[in-house]
Amino acid sequence: MEVSGSQTQPGLCADCIHARRIESDRGSLFIRCELALTDNRFKKYPRLPVLSCLGYQRGAEGLA
Repeated sequence: MEVSGSQTQPGLCADCIHARRIESDRGSLFIRCELALTDNRFKKYPRLPVLSCLGYQRGAEGLA
């Protein structure tokens, strides 16, 4: 998966139910954590790869 123009793997975000893919007008891909909307312990755009996370919940489909 390409993130912010480089080959960076998202780690736990790859299959977390709270992660959303955001693509810019220029084609850059970012991962947004929706837990950040309601809980300030989480960064809106976490540094990748995320190797551990208190909010991680595995989803069946991966990034939306």
